[in-house]
Amino acid sequence: MIALTKGVVPVNERIKKLRKMLDLTQQEFGNRIGMKQNTIALIEKGRNTSDQTIFSICREFNVNEEWLRSGTGEMFKPATNEVLDELAKDHGLTLGEQIMIEKFINMKRESRAVLMDYIIEVAAAFNNQQAPASPYDPADPCSVDIDVETASYRQELEDQKKVAEKSSALGGIKEA
Repeated sequence: MIALTKGVVPVNERIKKLRKMLDLTQQEFGNRIGMKQNTIALIEKGRNTSDQTIFSICREFNVNEEWLRSGTGEMFKPATNEVLDELAKDHGLTLGEQIMIEKFINMKRESRAVLMDYIIEVAAAFNNQQAPASPYDPADPCSVDIDVETASYRQELEDQKKVAEKSSALGGIKEA
């Protein structure tokens, strides 16, 4: 973590300092937050710094908003892994649960919304269901009941054997 001294350094200079620390050109920096190079140049000169710009910078580069606006605190927010590690410790999360949470929070907001809608739809379908669905689906080879399939196959083999025996027995009878 980088702690910078407090002072009267304006936001535009902190933005420039951040960009240089990240070793990005104005073009690269702008591309990451959806702005053009000339807009970044204006921002760094002290013009056009909106709340939306600050929010975009903080989100994209994991910057502490308090530091960006006022120069106080750490430049960067704690890494997601540090926060997840703390959550895992506090709540006894398994590695799988940690991975699921990390993947979810790293999704784009729109993707998270789609996933949440899907989960709600599935839950509603379960709640509206009258009888449990049959566990056997002939179209799904993974749902096959092995015992039923084995018995069926055994019956087929026994039937074939009987036919073969009859045919063999009939073959042994000579016509008079």
